[in-house]
Amino acid sequence: MVPQPRVQVVKQHLITPSEPTPIHQKRVKLSDWDVVMFKSYTPLLLFYPNKDNTPNFMDTPTLKSALAKVLVSFYPLAGRLLDIGNGRDVIECTDTGVLFEEAVYNDRLERFRAKGYLPTQIDYHHMFPVHFYSSPDDPLLAIRLIRFTDGGVALAIMMLHKIADTYSTSLFLDCWAKTARGVDYTKPSFKRDLVKCPDNTVIGPESLEHYRQEHRTTKDPLQMQILPSRRNLETTTHNRSRSLLDTHIKLQPTNIVKPPPLKSVLLEFYSDGLQACKKDAHTPEMIQAKQWLSTKDALFAMLLRALARSRHVDDDEEIKWVVSVNGRSRMKNSKEMNFYFGNWMMQVVTRTLGITKNSLEKTSLVDTACNFRQMMANLKASVFHGLSQLYTTHEDMTVHYLSYQPNTPTHHTVSDVSMLPFWRLDFGFGGPDRTRGYITFGGNGCLVLFGRSENTKGPIYDIQLQMDEQSMRKFIEDPDIVKYTHAVIY
Repeated sequence: MVPQPRVQVVKQHLITPSEPTPIHQKRVKLSDWDVVMFKSYTPLLLFYPNKDNTPNFMDTPTLKSALAKVLVSFYPLAGRLLDIGNGRDVIECTDTGVLFEEAVYNDRLERFRAKGYLPTQIDYHHMFPVHFYSSPDDPLLAIRLIRFTDGGVALAIMMLHKIADTYSTSLFLDCWAKTARGVDYTKPSFKRDLVKCPDNTVIGPESLEHYRQEHRTTKDPLQMQILPSRRNLETTTHNRSRSLLDTHIKLQPTNIVKPPPLKSVLLEFYSDGLQACKKDAHTPEMIQAKQWLSTKDALFAMLLRALARSRHVDDDEEIKWVVSVNGRSRMKNSKEMNFYFGNWMMQVVTRTLGITKNSLEKTSLVDTACNFRQMMANLKASVFHGLSQLYTTHEDMTVHYLSYQPNTPTHHTVSDVSMLPFWRLDFGFGGPDRTRGYITFGGNGCLVLFGRSENTKGPIYDIQLQMDEQSMRKFIEDPDIVKYTHAVIY
């Protein structure tokens, strides 16, 4: 007898705006920041335990009705992408709808709650309604409502990265939850001029260096318009690589190197451990002079050092720590930026801090924390504007497409979404117990920082880390991880 999957879809719907989108709003342009992003989905999981056995907990009619109402303001989400050539897409606001699925999970949510909702314990892969964007008919937003046998609920959200970053996803979810509770919200803005660079923008050296790093190129970005379409280059490269791979398989079928097995762990940080880490990231002189570093400066510095010690690389090989940056924090001159819907919290603009095992012996936690703070503080709005200017100098946007490079033992990507108030997403039944991500591809060295609550004395942060098993074993035994972490769940 074939075993039944633990996740079974029972219903599918396309939720359309409760009011038709007006004719003058039938097409929404994407910004250059959107265009260069991947056509891939950003995953989020929100877990809602039904601790009091509340009847009609997170009932479907309430969620669906609120979704239809909030889509009147977020009308592009019910549309579809349209390719208009030269590497550009627009959103056709067709009111086709957001995919909304109902499913059941044949297990108790409480069992997974006790284990911290660890990805390897719960069937994350089958919890999401979609995984890959492959057709113009695919939804821009897909949601799956999953009910567990003990009454608990999970919301699995997939937002297309081409149209929104994690900040914008959080903005939408907040408005959806408020609509379900009958609370007013500030409408989103789709004004692309908000992220347009000023006319007098100068492309500085730092913008050029960022471009070369993020687009994996040694070419001069100002001359790249003479290159053939990147889409054609990718097709040619793929066909050539496929032919070489086929030949290799035929001649040496036993020599194919498989990627290392990956393991996920969750690190729980409480206030006492964070305070101890912050204290150790200051010298007595800094404390006396009141030269304070932030808790995150100390936390990230400690994690970088522990990760560097755990990796199996040469002592002189640099291990990079790449942190995504929210551009909205650099654009404080416009309040509308707080409600801008699109990509402005970008992997395109990152900050990179490097360290080697040899340098760890010569530097302290204080040194690393100070370097991290300086690196983040030095990022100016002019870098964002310079990159925007680079994008707008080319008619064919395919030359800007980001090239994906799987994480390696020398490359860690860090996403800090701890300031996004996922814990407040109350649809009228209380906020979620936890938020989790799902690393769908590659990810040897991906780290995501989630906020737990606004409580300053209890649990503060969860860190979800994925890495190869060999490095992970050393990492969780690192003295600093043991010292500052409340619990490591694996």
